Amino acid sequence: MKDSSFFKKIRKEMHLSQEEIAGRMGVTRGTYINLESSKTQIVTDSVLKFCQAAGISLLEVIQACYPEYCSTLLREDAQYKEMLRQTVDEYEERLAAKNEEIKQKDELYALLQETAKTQRKLIEFYEHPSGKKD
Repeated sequence: MKDSSFFKKIRKEMHLSQEEIAGRMGVTRGTYINLESSKTQIVTDSVLKFCQAAGISLLEVIQACYPEYCSTLLREDAQYKEMLRQTVDEYEERLAAKNEEIKQKDELYALLQETAKTQRKLIEFYEHPSGKKD
């Protein structure tokens, strides 16, 4: 990790000793010292344990230790959100078109029902012109 001073900063803000934060992480003090001093390659498990012990998010660690990646991630996130927005807009347009189709079909169905009712009345009238049924 390029800048592990972030770990020390957070630990000091919490008013914890290296021993206390190591205890919260479930690691030895020596392991934590190596994490804080960048003497060893930091493994994800240790970083996650630190986040949990310190009550911070992994994103905060990444922003502090890898700021150059954050701008890339934020740019990619914005591009992804734009792509999602466009997809949602497209589906909303399709849905509106389908709803219009359904509305038109419902109106046509209502007209057909009315036409069928009128045709039944005409048939009844022609079969029984005097209005009397057999």
